[in-house]
Amino acid sequence: MRAIYAFVSQGFRQQAAYKVEGWLGIFSSLIWFVIYIGIWSALLQGDPEALQRQMMYIIAGQFLGELNFLPTWEVGAKFRQGDVGLELIKPVALPVRILADFFGRSLFRLLRSTPVYIIIWIALGLPAPGLGRLGLFVLTGLTGWVIIATLTLSLTLIALWTVQFDEAEQLFGIGMSLFSGSLIPLYYLPVWVGNVAKFLPFAGIFFVPSAVLAGTLGGAALLEAMLLQILWAGVGLGILTSMWRAGSTKLVMQGG
Repeated sequence: MRAIYAFVSQGFRQQAAYKVEGWLGIFSSLIWFVIYIGIWSALLQGDPEALQRQMMYIIAGQFLGELNFLPTWEVGAKFRQGDVGLELIKPVALPVRILADFFGRSLFRLLRSTPVYIIIWIALGLPAPGLGRLGLFVLTGLTGWVIIATLTLSLTLIALWTVQFDEAEQLFGIGMSLFSGSLIPLYYLPVWVGNVAKFLPFAGIFFVPSAVLAGTLGGAALLEAMLLQILWAGVGLGILTSMWRAGSTKLVMQGG
C-alpha cells in the first residue's frame, strides 16, 4: 500500500506542476458547459423542472470529465520507444503503477475544479443535494473510474503485440460518445437504444453517477445500475490483469 500511495502522490504532484495547462483545461470545460446550457435551455424551456435536473446532470458530467482524465498516450509512447522492457524488472507491476499515477492526477484535477463547479451550482440556484446522494455520486463515480481506467489501459496494452492500436482506442471513444450519457442522458435516447446502452460498460462511467447527482436514478433501477458497474469494473480488472500477464510473458520469452 505504501508503494501505491507513493505513485498516487507522484501523479498528484506531476499534475500540479502544469498550472497553465490546468487552468486552460478548466476554461475549455466551462466553454463546453456554456454550450450545453444553451442547447438544453432551448430544448427544455417548457419544462423548468426537467431543465433544472439537466443542469445538475451537466455539472456532474463536467466534473466526471476531470476525474476521468487518463493520458494513456504516454503509456503508448513508452511502449513504442521500447522502455517497457525495463518495467519487467520493477517490483510493482506496470498497470498498478499507471493506475495509481493516473488516479493521483485525477485527484488533483478534482480538487482544483471543485470550487468552480460549486460556484456554478450556486449561481444557477440549484438545490443542494443531500449527503446520501453525494455519497452515492462519489461511490458510483469512483466505480466508473475503475471501469474506464482498466478498459482504456487494456486497449493500450495491445501495444505489447503491435504498435497499431489507435483504431481500438478510437472505437472505444465512439462507444463512449454514443452510449456513456456524456453528451445525452440515456433516458433521452430512443427506448431500445437506452435499454441496450444501460448494459454496456460506458453507462457506468458517466450516466450512472451523473443521473444519481441529478436525482433521476434511484430505487431498483439504481441498484441494478450499481451492480452492473461492479460487474464491469471486475471485468475490466480481469481483462487488464490477463493482458499484462500474457504480454509480459511474451516479452520475457523474446528476451525482453
